[in-house]
Amino acid sequence: MQVLVFAPHPDDDVIGCGGSIAKHVAAGRAVDVVYLTSGNAGSITIDKDTLGGMRENEAAQAARHLGVRDLTFLRQDDGYLADTPALATTLIELIRKHRPDIAYVPHAQDRHPDHQTTHTLAVKAIGQASGPHFQGARGEPWAVPTVLAYEVWTPIQRVQYLEDVTDVVGRVRGALEFHQSQLELLDYQAMKDGLAQYRGSVLGPNRRAEAFEIVTAPSSSFTQ
Repeated sequence: MQVLVFAPHPDDDVIGCGGSIAKHVAAGRAVDVVYLTSGNAGSITIDKDTLGGMRENEAAQAARHLGVRDLTFLRQDDGYLADTPALATTLIELIRKHRPDIAYVPHAQDRHPDHQTTHTLAVKAIGQASGPHFQGARGEPWAVPTVLAYEVWTPIQRVQYLEDVTDVVGRVRGALEFHQSQLELLDYQAMKDGLAQYRGSVLGPNRRAEAFEIVTAPSSSFTQ
């Protein structure tokens, strides 16, 4: 089984679905992550050129800790992520290359504009990748059976699926710890832990969970 995660910035994958990633890896599934930006606007004290490299390195260390197989950095403009033909083609080709059984995307109502745009771009590309159109995109068509939308900044209002991540909380904390450039600004550990505790409360005492929406990708017949 193949798993593909779309993340607007380095660290969004760990915060949004790090526990699910860890569980997939433990089950022997290959997990790959695509970062649409390098998060180089994520500091008011570090210049963008320096910060982009720092955050990519942090993401690589966190990914190794979780056991992620492969990372792709698309290096789009952080804070100004937009739909372009070149980016759309790249996303379609990545989906056809990795041929995931499960894809993770940010949910559509996340309050960060880059997260909203990543949702739109990824879901559209998933639909486009499934059909025989878009001749400029290489690779054989591939339909992703399952698409799950994760939460980062804004909690999901209509939770449709909970993943119990109690047994991998420590591994996720360790992965997030590599993102020091961001932990110096906000306590993402507390944010992640608090949300996991809240989501896990419906599963039983002392449980931790990640919440998702189940997304239906648009049919390729409507994306010409």
